[in-house]
Amino acid sequence: QASGTYVIAEGPGGVYLIDQHAAHERVRYERVTQQAREQQPEVQGLLEPQVVELLPAQLQTLEKWKEALASYGFQGEPFGKSTYLLRGVPNGLKDTSPEGLLGEVLDLLAQARDPSQTGDSVAASIACHSAVRAGDMLSHEEMVALVRQLEGAESPHTCPHGRPTMLHLSTNSLEREFG
Repeated sequence: QASGTYVIAEGPGGVYLIDQHAAHERVRYERVTQQAREQQPEVQGLLEPQVVELLPAQLQTLEKWKEALASYGFQGEPFGKSTYLLRGVPNGLKDTSPEGLLGEVLDLLAQARDPSQTGDSVAASIACHSAVRAGDMLSHEEMVALVRQLEGAESPHTCPHGRPTMLHLSTNSLEREFG
């Protein structure tokens, strides 16, 4: 691992520098979208339900998209006139508040014009908030697992936002550089 951000791995034809956040985001994105399609999301139940204050527009969006939200792991129910009792969220969130993610997802859904693309942006948001970050120190086993999972991804070369997950340094270019 270099700079607490890049996993260095040898592979076919050279060396790969893998952006750990972008790679994990890709892996999480594909897992989240598959679980949503199968209606079997991994849910992290909250020890204490959180009362979330929502704007009227957010409440309307929540009502309109409640089944889609459930397919991504959001669990809860209306709780009073302008609040929502959040009981569960998508599994694996890091450094983000459950109510903050719910608000972000509701805002994405409110802006949606095409329902088919809505799922992609919701899954990308969840994946981003549950992926390892730059600066997170990974054990050797975690790095190996991440590389293996990325190898099995449908689109391993970019994260859901289009950023590259890896750079390839070919054996020929390394030999040229070292003379």
